[in-house]
Amino acid sequence: MSNYFLSLVGVDYLPAFDHSRSMTLRLYEDDPYLSEFTARVQKIDGDRIFLDRTAFYPGGGGQERDRGTIEGLEVTELKGKGEIAHLIPGHLFEIGQEVTGRIDWENRLSLMRAHTGEHLLFAALSHLTELELVKISLTSERKVLIVKGHVTWEIILEATREVNTIIAKGAPVICRLMNKEELTEGGPRVKLERIHDQKVRVVFIGKHDQAACAGVHLKDANEIGMLMVDKLTSAKPAGDWEIEFLVGPTAVSAALVHSVRALMLAERMGALPQDSLTAFDNREREMIKCRESLKHYARETLSKLEPSEVGGMKVFSGVFTGLDRKLLMEKASEIASGNNSFVALVSHDDKTFLVLACSSDVRLDCVSLLNKVLGAHGGRGGGRSGFASGGTNDQVDAERLLQNVLNTVKNIN
Repeated sequence: MSNYFLSLVGVDYLPAFDHSRSMTLRLYEDDPYLSEFTARVQKIDGDRIFLDRTAFYPGGGGQERDRGTIEGLEVTELKGKGEIAHLIPGHLFEIGQEVTGRIDWENRLSLMRAHTGEHLLFAALSHLTELELVKISLTSERKVLIVKGHVTWEIILEATREVNTIIAKGAPVICRLMNKEELTEGGPRVKLERIHDQKVRVVFIGKHDQAACAGVHLKDANEIGMLMVDKLTSAKPAGDWEIEFLVGPTAVSAALVHSVRALMLAERMGALPQDSLTAFDNREREMIKCRESLKHYARETLSKLEPSEVGGMKVFSGVFTGLDRKLLMEKASEIASGNNSFVALVSHDDKTFLVLACSSDVRLDCVSLLNKVLGAHGGRGGGRSGFASGGTNDQVDAERLLQNVLNTVKNIN
């Protein structure tokens, strides 16, 4: 980045990077857009080679390492801060040899978008709620923030709206070295306990964010294209929330898919898009009432079960449609707490569920019996000798299944 560019954006120029302490010249620091470079092999340690300079970012600050090749051979690992080791299994390089390295540019660009976007996203969230940044994980597959604090989808909406406004307008991204003493309260975001050098690399994104960071970034926020959060999940015990986001064309594509699906869902619920959440809440309340009513009538039905007699044993049995499995198991356990009793209850909807139970004075192995009957229909279950439950992956003839149980019990007795 030139002195001229820095003066245009109103920032006093400081040498952005100090290579005097580095044995490998880190080209990515001065030019993160460099995707191809030449270098000389300085040292070899087995499959690891050390170059006099490199454009490969070895990873750090939550951002994964670069991918790419050297002389067409894949670089499978990068390690080191002073000397950067490039792991190339099976290479035949020699010390002093000039080589050409090529960065996987699409991957690098995606990670730069993500890292620049992450700065803006955390800053925007911090404007709306008190947060502590626990961890950043920016990989080719997932872009994630783990935070401690109060976060809701409403807050996410406002934060991403702010971020995308900045992206649309653009904001220059500038990296500077600062003395630790300059990092006072109210200044750049930094965890000084993690800083061991006197100089700290700080990334400025216009007037929107400034934070200590070792990663590679874009020249301007508008190159992010778009940022959207597509998942908000619990991150305990590491933090309160894991915020997963997308950037660039991937974010645009996902936003289109999500928006169309949301419109389809609203249409199916008979609601306007802006009213779909209210419509869903109403449906959910109705469903809860229906479930409670079903449980009420199910309890009444189960309480009226009358036993038949098989070999002097009381046998309680029945087939029920869509009955709550937990309720079925509770009733079976209750009946089996009596004497000389055997219970066989079946619930069926899209699948079939079977519960078997017997009192302690009845000599039956409910587990073996259950698996014998279910096995004929590709099902299985488990439990103990006096109580077992299981089911099938598909719906089967529930009446026939129950009759198989009762016939087997008759033959045993």
